[in-house]
Amino acid sequence: MDKSLQNSLHHSIVLTLGLYGSIEWLVFHILAWVHQFKIIFYLSFVIVQILFHVAIYIFLRLTKDFFFLVETKQPLFSLNTANKITLLRISMLPSIVFLIIAVKHYSVGTVLLVAIAITFITDLIDGRISRTFHQVTYIGRILDSVSDYSVLLVIGITYYIYTLIPTWLLIVILGRLLFQAFGMLALLIKHRSVEPKPTIFGKVAIASIMVLFALEPLKLIAFHDIKKYMVYIEILVSVIVFLSVFDKAWFFHKERISKRLHKHTIV
Repeated sequence: MDKSLQNSLHHSIVLTLGLYGSIEWLVFHILAWVHQFKIIFYLSFVIVQILFHVAIYIFLRLTKDFFFLVETKQPLFSLNTANKITLLRISMLPSIVFLIIAVKHYSVGTVLLVAIAITFITDLIDGRISRTFHQVTYIGRILDSVSDYSVLLVIGITYYIYTLIPTWLLIVILGRLLFQAFGMLALLIKHRSVEPKPTIFGKVAIASIMVLFALEPLKLIAFHDIKKYMVYIEILVSVIVFLSVFDKAWFFHKERISKRLHKHTIV
């Protein structure tokens, strides 16, 4: 990637992250003012928000060679629409975590539901946009995979800490996400390359977790009876997620065989 292209891409990344971070800070600042958040809680958000966005920036700079269109191998001079939507989902993670914490003591349940809904909606549309407008990029595939699992992991652990989901459900979800992560890591270490390809069953499992997580906050702001109905949904989702482990294991098996055959063919 030449120097001018790098500078243009760098400017696009900084501008996008700066815009997202500023909007999220502004919304949280208004909530803090309206609901009188404790100053230590507000400052913790600001610090975490800054560090998190710096970490995203560093990651994107380290992976600058992955900013190219998969179809044509053409390098990007700026973030495309699909990339920006995916980054929005990742950028909102600190806000969601702090809203989940705040909802225990402040009336921010509606804002929390809106924030979670935005993350799930962006997950539905970024892939569709990238395919429809031929914006599929290698970095986009990586970011989409990272964002999905990061969002689910952070929200799942936070929900558990605040007793929104039971221990057994967290174990099933974490087991599925860790199995995916270590499976991809093993392929990367052994074959020096990995292609994040979602399976149909995997998509259903992730979508079911997202729907469940979007519904869980209802326990905090709806009638108490909602909890007994949520148990049935939690059981259904855990079964889907558990079965998806076998589907993903079969995918890893086929990938391993495919890469082995490809290596022998080259030799």
